[in-house]
Amino acid sequence: MTKPVAASAVYRLAGLGGILAGQTITPKPEGSARDKPQPHAWTVRSGVYTPRQVVEGLGPLLDTVVYRLSEDAPDTRPARALLLDNIACNLATHTRKSTLPFQKDVRDLSRREMKEQADRIGKTLVKWAREASNGPFEPELNIRSPCENHLLTPINVELMFGRRSQPHLMQLLNEYMHQMVLLRDALLPFRNFEEVLIPIDGKATRGIRHVEPSRTQFMTLLVTKGVTQVLVLAYHLTYAKALLAPDLPRTDTGGYGFQYEHGSILPAVLSGGETHFHLVEYVPAKLDPSQKNILFDYEFSDYYTAPRREIPAGSQVQAEELLKFPSASASPVIQIASLGLVPSTDSTPVRQLELCLELKNGKCVGVDIGQISRGHRYAYQALSGKELDLPTRAPIVHSALDVLLHPGCGLITAKQGGTHVIPTVEPIVALATLGKLYPENVVLLPENGGLSQTGKVGKGFEPKFIIWGGVKHGGYKGRF
Repeated sequence: MTKPVAASAVYRLAGLGGILAGQTITPKPEGSARDKPQPHAWTVRSGVYTPRQVVEGLGPLLDTVVYRLSEDAPDTRPARALLLDNIACNLATHTRKSTLPFQKDVRDLSRREMKEQADRIGKTLVKWAREASNGPFEPELNIRSPCENHLLTPINVELMFGRRSQPHLMQLLNEYMHQMVLLRDALLPFRNFEEVLIPIDGKATRGIRHVEPSRTQFMTLLVTKGVTQVLVLAYHLTYAKALLAPDLPRTDTGGYGFQYEHGSILPAVLSGGETHFHLVEYVPAKLDPSQKNILFDYEFSDYYTAPRREIPAGSQVQAEELLKFPSASASPVIQIASLGLVPSTDSTPVRQLELCLELKNGKCVGVDIGQISRGHRYAYQALSGKELDLPTRAPIVHSALDVLLHPGCGLITAKQGGTHVIPTVEPIVALATLGKLYPENVVLLPENGGLSQTGKVGKGFEPKFIIWGGVKHGGYKGRF
């Protein structure tokens, strides 16, 4: 494990006691992405921008259209507002004009998170666009934009093809619509999408059209195969890399995060709170400031083929004796929690990243971040209501410290089956334990719950692992 950097320079993630996440950098986005375009050319000029600044940089396309449509009639809704209403319909997920449509009631967690994220981002982008109306634009702007099949509402069909319009204005509006759709979709992976720093090479691409191949691939898979956990995760990282660091290397798994020139992208679950399912988080920090790009990849590319170790011995207890949280099994006290790159002898930009826990007793634990993220995605939440069924076999209670310090390489399981309870009061210990267990039949149970809430949760076979405590109900997979 690498040692954390000096305390004065570290960045701390929100929640979970503030995990040290590398050396803080000072984000330096450009003042504005908006520039007066040439009569027959438009793009966002080269620089580094926040998403809001990118929206502002798209403004000349829309403002030129509105200007050329001439003045609005009295007592009518302005053309600019009507066109942005159309963008809102395109970015919503429940309208006939949606560019990423979902059913209104979505039960699948992967789909639900994507839908809610798309709606949240879409509303924010439109809000920013409504507020960005006073920048420079070129009244004679005239560009060619291929039709992207983004639909117009009836009132905007009349506006854009009626007597007020001109033939080239639809080209400008089409480009604006498509750039907003590309931006919405490119931001889907990020929990804190407002803070992401986006590098744009205005000489090599028009706006953010460089992410089109990633979007096209995802939309094809979405239509032909449906949304699965593997697909969503692969899409998130592929799109995030295409947007921020297209030069990152490729691996079989695609990784789960990365460092790029303007910060790092990490699993959002590491910041605690109401957990997300697949989302990542932008942080203004670097794990290795000497490197520009680093892809964070899993210790085990396929958890199914990873070595499996037997869980350390525990104490067999009758289920009736576990009607309350077994607080006597105290969690290890964490002194320092940090992220560290696993040392490598190769000069490769593909590295493993660990959660490093320094305990009060002087011992240290390292857990692969990729496996923590994977374990969290596959874990089950205990039911919030009461169930009557207790385990038919006497559960075995294990020390979280023994599980975390279990030597050797591989993921922990129990060859003889059984129900295995691992109590903890610390959220970060619960997360670290997820990264140690074979992620097939693991249940997260809040401290104020009971074993009866886990009887009908998870797989219908043994072994079953119950991490009791360190988590509350909420989010997609608990609240840490």
